[in-house]
Amino acid sequence: MRRIALLIALAIAMMGLGSGCGFKDIDKRFFVVAMGVDSGRQPNTYKVTLRLAVPSSKIESGKAVSEVESFEAPTVAEAVRHLKSLVDKELDFGHCRVILFGKRLMEQSMDEPLNWLSRRRDISMVAFMAMAEPNAHEVLQLSPLSERYPGNALLLSFGSEGTESSYTLTEYLFDFMRRRTETGMDGYLPIIRRDLDGNSYHVDKVAFMDKRKLRLSLTPEETQLFNISAKRFDKSFIAIPYQGTRIVLALTQVKVLIQVSEADNPQVTLRIRASGFLEEGPPNLLKGNASMIESHLQKEFGGQLEDLLYKIRNNGVDPYGFGIRYLAQHFGQAKEWEKWKKAYPQASFRVVTRIVINKAGLVK
Repeated sequence: MRRIALLIALAIAMMGLGSGCGFKDIDKRFFVVAMGVDSGRQPNTYKVTLRLAVPSSKIESGKAVSEVESFEAPTVAEAVRHLKSLVDKELDFGHCRVILFGKRLMEQSMDEPLNWLSRRRDISMVAFMAMAEPNAHEVLQLSPLSERYPGNALLLSFGSEGTESSYTLTEYLFDFMRRRTETGMDGYLPIIRRDLDGNSYHVDKVAFMDKRKLRLSLTPEETQLFNISAKRFDKSFIAIPYQGTRIVLALTQVKVLIQVSEADNPQVTLRIRASGFLEEGPPNLLKGNASMIESHLQKEFGGQLEDLLYKIRNNGVDPYGFGIRYLAQHFGQAKEWEKWKKAYPQASFRVVTRIVINKAGLVK
């Protein structure tokens, strides 16, 4: 009996050896560092573009080597399977930290690509997401001279390890998926595009979506306002004209409080307190004029932000989450949600600003 048991164990071991090993060595893998999805040339198709890292022994600026492959298919899953036949190594999505969607695709529907992304266990939920103009394929083909390794420029553009700009918003896959399903809140994506020379990326605008498709894109100035008021980004600035010149206040602290009234015609009150120092302005500007300048800043900034809130409301999106705040006051009942959907297009906004100038900066 013992001999029979040993023979069975040996047979099972031999079967395992015969079937091969599922693990692939690093030199037999292509690491996907960025992925793009566009609308295909044919109806109801998707063009999937992958940027693949080519390992190199040297890590220097301008020496990053990558390979860009794309394929068009009726589904994202089919396109990825076909892309495997175009390369000689196994595709590994474990390092895919940037996912781009083409503008035309976002104007139609993102449901199927997002469904595929949420089902793949090797896609990181902390991957950065963005909208690409004019399309993801053209953006992913760019290899900036400053890149030390493939995809490095894209990661530094969105992550806090590199540049931190008030014109650049960061959005993760997990948060975007939450906004797509959360009642009373809509999604947004930063917009990335190539510069005119084709040597670097521009990430200075934001796009808003409802639960299905693109509804609105902001200008760089409006994007900065949204970043300050919605994301509380405190490494920003306020620039306004004042008595024939232009002054720039560099912010160091931002606090925001949002209140939604319970009336049939709701009023949204946004209270924002910001403080900072004068980064640019004429000499001796603050001598006896500090309170007057603060009042002027409050009026100009509050008016700009109020105009932005009405623009967002008129396009039928709610990236601030006013609806979810309203529902929080009514236990999230279904009838209250229907009431809010009818009331939001007529909602009014009141912006209360308090801006404090701490100092005039360093003057030598």
